[in-house]
Amino acid sequence: MSKSSGRPFGFTFTFYWCPDHNVPVLNPRLAYSCSSFLMLVKPTEPGDVRPAFPYDILIIREAIFREFQDWRVADLLVPSGSLVLLNKVPGYPDEADEVIVNGEVVGHRWYDPATRTWRFRPIFQGAAKMLENKVGYYAIVDLPKLTRGYEIHRTRIVQAELPPRKGMLVIVQTQDGKWQGLAKLVRSKRLYVIKAWRSVKPTYVEARSSWRDVIEVNEKVLETFEERARKFLRRLEERYGQSRRLVVSYSGGKDSLVVLDLACKYLKNFVVIFNDTSLELPDTYINVHEVENKYGIEIHWARARCDFSTIVKMLYLPSRDFRYCCKMLKLAPISQLLKKLAPTGSISIVGQRRYESSLRARLPQIAKSRWVANTLVAAPINEWTSLHVWLYIFRENLPYNKAYEKGFDRIGCWACPANELAELDLASHWYSNLREWLENVIENIRKELNLPSYWSIVGLWRWREKYPGDVRKYIERTFKETEEKLNELCNYYRENALPLSINLGEGSLRIVLKKEVDYNKLLLNIENLLHTLKLVSDIDKGGNMLKVNIQNNAELLISIEQRQTIEITVGLQSFSSELVGSILRVIVRAAYCTSCGLCESWCGSSAISVERGLILVSRIRCRKCGLCNIVCPVAEYLVARSGLLKKFEEVQSRISSKQNDSGRAA
Repeated sequence: MSKSSGRPFGFTFTFYWCPDHNVPVLNPRLAYSCSSFLMLVKPTEPGDVRPAFPYDILIIREAIFREFQDWRVADLLVPSGSLVLLNKVPGYPDEADEVIVNGEVVGHRWYDPATRTWRFRPIFQGAAKMLENKVGYYAIVDLPKLTRGYEIHRTRIVQAELPPRKGMLVIVQTQDGKWQGLAKLVRSKRLYVIKAWRSVKPTYVEARSSWRDVIEVNEKVLETFEERARKFLRRLEERYGQSRRLVVSYSGGKDSLVVLDLACKYLKNFVVIFNDTSLELPDTYINVHEVENKYGIEIHWARARCDFSTIVKMLYLPSRDFRYCCKMLKLAPISQLLKKLAPTGSISIVGQRRYESSLRARLPQIAKSRWVANTLVAAPINEWTSLHVWLYIFRENLPYNKAYEKGFDRIGCWACPANELAELDLASHWYSNLREWLENVIENIRKELNLPSYWSIVGLWRWREKYPGDVRKYIERTFKETEEKLNELCNYYRENALPLSINLGEGSLRIVLKKEVDYNKLLLNIENLLHTLKLVSDIDKGGNMLKVNIQNNAELLISIEQRQTIEITVGLQSFSSELVGSILRVIVRAAYCTSCGLCESWCGSSAISVERGLILVSRIRCRKCGLCNIVCPVAEYLVARSGLLKKFEEVQSRISSKQNDSGRAA
């Protein structure tokens, strides 16, 4: 592993390639019978390389042909029977991978949101081979150097095979052979340089190899990593085995499969759980039963109480920066199941790896769970890359999820906003009935809020706070949109994709609920939840009015009007962020409770229960700690993360400033 700076991860997994055996070498010091000469392979950060399955290779070859209309290019860059590795790379509007063939980076495959097809960009070895063999579209130019962003006039082109249409890719080389690059054809047969580099010499590895050969060469590496995991699990059992229940979380994915296999080898007493969000791929459900049969174990299923489609009707679609669904569909059911299986606390053993994301790269190997009560999270394969994981799976012949063979890199909720469009379209391709529902929801929201067509084409529903730079550039280039318009669109969607809004006056706070709710249930829920607040000393109820006595002798009046759109008016004699924040949380919980049950799991006195959106609070047991308001996903996302409270504070500041100005004038 090498260090890097100024990047999200700060490290890159580097490895080597043995040309004699034509296999990757993870650690030369531990490799079996390798040649003395090894090629260094340094993938893009963090270097979480993975094997390409036959379907992945088919996608790559078709993308190459689509780009250059010549199967000879595909045969040259990805020869039949080659070992191919993929590595995620940034800089594209959707999913993109570095394609490493026989130890050399030949190009990038990337998914084009507008055409819904895979594209391919040859670089380095790929470009060098195309130039040497004169296949595909290429140009030799009379220039001393190639520079990114430079437009080459057609009079400087010495020799070429140019594509028929503008926008298509061309491999470029200077006449002296010192510089190579990638360009696209523009007006008047000019070439616009996209990328340039000092020329590389093409290399050809002829030896045939298989993944069994890779395992054989790297056997000692796998043994070393397995031994580290064994020691970690044994220490975990010795330290926590008597006080906490050991729980292996199986997701149906490759990482948790390896962790489960290691646990079956090295732990004496543990239970296995699987979280069914109802949004799992069909192959995942099949795999869970295959794993049960393989190991002869019982897997306990944690099932969400709430239905995703019902939640979306109330709260609009989740997004990457507004991902309320994880807590409702994953953390809540897991919390409830663990409360039964491990009442004294649990150690959740997971397939978490530091190469998966920059966030996980910063997490310790053992940490307290932020969201599941009385639980520690342990990651025995934290230092493994995807390649380590897959080689272990192949060596042990483990029953992995067949969705990986269909092009999926990650296994989880198929409708997750963290997915790329490529993954969502894969679900549509293999399981056509799944995507139809999501597309209808997206289109209905687009029409309801009068959003532009590219909002759904590029999948902008996956963000609320800010669109990523690569996505913005793609939209500006492809759909001729301005940065100002994109900012306006993002702000508009963030404010309107909420089921409520607030308006603050001189003495009142008005909350308008945009989505219809059960009026009687709303009244009861607000009254019950107000009793969980420390600031509240007493409540008097009369019709649709609640008079709330606050501990500082202030009174708070809550009136609820029953209309097609329900309005809640809160009259306040004095405003405080703490009080208003608590009241807002109570009201949104009362109106939009999804019955996920997370509040029940966190309540230490079992004072709260939820069923079908009706919230009951025991006034005898309740300690008024307010924790249930903090952990509630609806309260967190519709108040804390939606900007409602910030909006209140801004208006409050203006009112206060106005009052001060009036006082000075008097």
